[in-house]
Amino acid sequence: MNRILFISDLHLSDIRHEPDRDSDLLNRLASLMHRRDYKAVLNLGDTVSRKEFLPEGTDPRRVFRAYREWRDSQGIPFRECTIFRERPFFRDIFGQDEDSVWNGLPGTVVLTFSPDSADDHEASGDQWNWIAEQARNAAGSTLIVCSHVPYPGSCSRPESPGIYLPVPEPLRRLLENRETPVFWAGGHFHWKEEPPVVKGSLTAFMGGRFTSGKSAEQGGYLRELDLDSLELNTLRDW
Repeated sequence: MNRILFISDLHLSDIRHEPDRDSDLLNRLASLMHRRDYKAVLNLGDTVSRKEFLPEGTDPRRVFRAYREWRDSQGIPFRECTIFRERPFFRDIFGQDEDSVWNGLPGTVVLTFSPDSADDHEASGDQWNWIAEQARNAAGSTLIVCSHVPYPGSCSRPESPGIYLPVPEPLRRLLENRETPVFWAGGHFHWKEEPPVVKGSLTAFMGGRFTSGKSAEQGGYLRELDLDSLELNTLRDW
């Protein structure tokens, strides 16, 4: 099957987790990826926790490099979303622009998008225009947009400042009225599992949630997309 996996908010090296949480989680993810033969993994960001939640003296770049090494060892293409605090080293570690276009899946265009603002929400007009341009360029293809902060109304959490991306109305209309499907995946606030929200041609959804604790996968969920049927599935017991 022609499937891709979404992951989000790994929060690696977080002192609030059990000592073996990261290795357990990454081992389980690796097993899942190969068991289900994913063609790509789309990581929605916040991969390494904020500095105040890292062990004293830990350089987050070291944790990112270890994640990159684990990621590359899987032999599966990954695309990464970043957040503002990671911008100084993101390109160097991942070899990917913060706002990127990937055409590595037949009939599918993947965008990764990161607002250039310290709050990770407010994008520039040029950035919104860039998404609109890429959506037009991808006419006839399935479009997948990945951002750490989610599309407005991706779940039942009420819209308010600092929750969703303030996507301009013209861009919303463009995506929601597109002839071919759009999937917009977000993360950020670890929301409970809910069905994806369909707005015309656009399907907006939370990409997943990992809970803390020794059995980090329990109580969380992941999403996978079948690129042939365009069916979005939720994985609970993985």
